[in-house]
Amino acid sequence: MIRSDAKYWPPPKLIRRFHRRLLELRRLLVRKIEVTNGSCEYQFRCESVREFNRCLKMFSKEPGTVEWITKEVKPGDIFYDIGANIGVFSIQAARRVEPHGKVYAFEPHSANFARLVENVICNSLQDVVVSCNIPLHCSEGFVYFHYDSTTPGTSHSQISCSIDDSDRRAAMVMSELKYATSIDRLIEGGRILPAHHVKIDIDGNELEVLRGMIDLLQSPQRPRTLQVELNGHANDEIVALMQGLGYRLAHKHYSRSAARRMAQTTVNPTSGCNAIFYPN
Repeated sequence: MIRSDAKYWPPPKLIRRFHRRLLELRRLLVRKIEVTNGSCEYQFRCESVREFNRCLKMFSKEPGTVEWITKEVKPGDIFYDIGANIGVFSIQAARRVEPHGKVYAFEPHSANFARLVENVICNSLQDVVVSCNIPLHCSEGFVYFHYDSTTPGTSHSQISCSIDDSDRRAAMVMSELKYATSIDRLIEGGRILPAHHVKIDIDGNELEVLRGMIDLLQSPQRPRTLQVELNGHANDEIVALMQGLGYRLAHKHYSRSAARRMAQTTVNPTSGCNAIFYPN
């Protein structure tokens, strides 16, 4: 606490100077790490252990996602990263589509979004990545976004339409009122371009986001590939919806931690599974 009353010692001027030095020291301690993969270099700003781990493991945490982006995303493509977090996969995709493509990075978590923007700037990708601090859903209107944590790099925060919303809200640290919209509405309004590739990883509301892009998925400009995280409760509905829209489930891949759990327990994990869909 900083006190301005002159009777306190040390004097307020010394206290203010001390706190300024602490803040300057904190700024100097922020890590800016560089990750290299072949000829590509990626730079990230990290203030927390979660961010540091997420960036350091960008090529090992979800090797299937990395392989999908590397194989499918081409220069000039349009890529949606729905659930971008601090931008690890957005930046990887941006390196693939630049200079004439676009990456739309959707991240409603405000702390994650702030770091996403910083990481885009660190990699000089401002002209390629369009950062979108809005939640996506099947309809348009105000929703509550519930924070599991306010630390950058964290996940599991959700809007109020999650299937177990009443349980999750009790465990959340805070809620923020946000305006949600759908992919179809954004395209209809000319705000974004139709995607060639879509990644959806939002910890449970993937089905609602897919329902909000049915027009895109049925259009002549429909995506060439989609990666959707499967979280257990809506897996069959997601697969059925995609099949009804003319997409086939090509294969599934697992995060490194999910694959480890499968090897130890022989039980399919309820998280960390991604499904790749292609048009028939």
